[in-house]
Amino acid sequence: MNLDRELKRYVRQIRPGLIGATSNPNLNLNQLVDELKLSTHLREELTPKLLDFLLTRDYVTALTETGLTMASGVFSEVFRRIEYNLLPKPVENNNILSFLTRLFDSQADAEWLEQVDRERFSELLRLLLPERGTLVESLAPQFFMSLEILSLRLASLGYDPVVADRLRSRRDYQTAFMNVPRFVHAMLDGKGEEAIPLIREAMLQCKEAAVWIRSKRSSEGISLALTYRLMKIQQVIRRMELVLELIESVLGEWREKPAIDLFFEILLTEIQRFHIRSFIAENVELLAFQITEHTGRAGEHYITRTRAEWRQMFQSASLGGAVIAGLAVIKILLSHLHLPPVPETILYGLLYSSGFLLIHTIGGTLATKQPAMTASRLAASLDSAQNSQEAMQNLSEVVVRTIRSQLAAVFGNFLIALPAAILICLPFVYVGLPIMSADKARAMMDSFHPFTSLSFFYAGIAGVGLFLSGLLAGLMDNWFVFNNIGSRLKHSELLKKYVTRENLDRTIPTIDQNIGFWMGNIALGFYLAAMGPLGQVLGLPIDVRHITFSSAQLGSAVATLNFNVGIGFVLLLVGSIFVMGLINLGVSFSLSLYLAIRSRRIRFSQTSQLLSLLGRHFRYRPFEFIYPVKDPE
Repeated sequence: MNLDRELKRYVRQIRPGLIGATSNPNLNLNQLVDELKLSTHLREELTPKLLDFLLTRDYVTALTETGLTMASGVFSEVFRRIEYNLLPKPVENNNILSFLTRLFDSQADAEWLEQVDRERFSELLRLLLPERGTLVESLAPQFFMSLEILSLRLASLGYDPVVADRLRSRRDYQTAFMNVPRFVHAMLDGKGEEAIPLIREAMLQCKEAAVWIRSKRSSEGISLALTYRLMKIQQVIRRMELVLELIESVLGEWREKPAIDLFFEILLTEIQRFHIRSFIAENVELLAFQITEHTGRAGEHYITRTRAEWRQMFQSASLGGAVIAGLAVIKILLSHLHLPPVPETILYGLLYSSGFLLIHTIGGTLATKQPAMTASRLAASLDSAQNSQEAMQNLSEVVVRTIRSQLAAVFGNFLIALPAAILICLPFVYVGLPIMSADKARAMMDSFHPFTSLSFFYAGIAGVGLFLSGLLAGLMDNWFVFNNIGSRLKHSELLKKYVTRENLDRTIPTIDQNIGFWMGNIALGFYLAAMGPLGQVLGLPIDVRHITFSSAQLGSAVATLNFNVGIGFVLLLVGSIFVMGLINLGVSFSLSLYLAIRSRRIRFSQTSQLLSLLGRHFRYRPFEFIYPVKDPE
């Protein structure tokens, strides 16, 4: 009998969709079990060969590497998987993994294996290996060795400089990482009953250490490298728990469940070991989680709860609209310099950035910028929940408040920017020096047309930039805290020569509180300035349309033409610009919401639940999406 061929036949019989198999793997498994129960002669011939084969395999690699991220970083792990897809790993005949990959040779196997009834699968293994005592006794040394290797890896992660630096004030947690291999060695020295509870307690402290590090993100920041190492710590602890349960079963009364759980975990991860798409998807969640872990102080300012806060947002947005009107006029005047594309882009970028910084300094608000700043606040609404249903309820409430706040900012910007631009431009018209020609004014108005221009598409591009600027603000806040920039500036010998200690003490907290806003605004300014020229250079339909700037430019064009424009046409453009604002909001907020949901691994079914809650809220309390009906208690 050929062992490989016979076992492959069993796998094909269970695998759904093949000839002679149903689409339900559990029905196929039941048929196979019933068939083997009747095939006594077949089992008598197969069992000794299978047992002899398994006794000569190496299991340490499977237990200590498969399913665990071994590379030092995300990108190195991706490159490693690409390499192994192009040039597969050398086959090791004595490795149990080589045997498993020969049996389960399709990545699609992972999908149906997850559906298999493990109790029924255990029954199949009992038929094939009725005498498991010999196998377990022979493999026990490999189990102990694997646990020892994993304990040493966990200790090394705890003393990794990135992790150890975060644990400098909690030596008890850091000691726990070293205690794990100590207690494992005690167990190997024959103190199993005493050592196993100590191992579990030390691993629990290591888990708590990872949670504690994350809890300090608001005061100490967090990095992708640190988040990646925390993920590796969780992976190693999880694998150690499974191996320890197996060892307890070996040392005491035999239980099949730990062995089956470990088998399935190793098998599933080995099947997908070089699956680049799943790894990237997993690390997109990791990256999203790391981004939303940032302090996110900016986001709190953009979500209103009470009527007073709503009115304050509207007033702040009105102030921002007046400033944008001035910026739009200055930009039109600067266009008369007819500079080359690169200097002109830099000049416009500096203009926008300085204007945005001015708005922030005087307490104004730029509409559509705030949704990108709220990712961490949305994620926090998920973290505070006790269960999935409460998480969705919390998130839906925050979404309603965020939409309401954004609309307040849109109304404030939109209603002020257009008339303010008209008031600024009219004196130039009355003295015979309009800020632009009539042809340019008409061309500007045509660029906002909803049907003959790509203004709505350009509004979407602007929304992406608004989202990215919000992320950059959070990243800079975190960078300042995580790298202790404030403390390092205070001790800079260069600064001490030119700046007094009192001025440093006043300046550094100001930088800490505003660096995210500053960098986000500067980045947004250059993004808005660069998209149009980039589209011209590449020959692609790339440009931006922002509701506040567009409304100010419309006001400037109307004033330049001295109101000699059809009222219907103007109303059409006003409606078009308002839709642009909704697109600005929709794209930016949707990306922020997606980031928050992805960072907390919310499933599609839960996303449907969120949409259902929002739909119900809109059905029974639609006005709350625009204005607070009453102040919350």
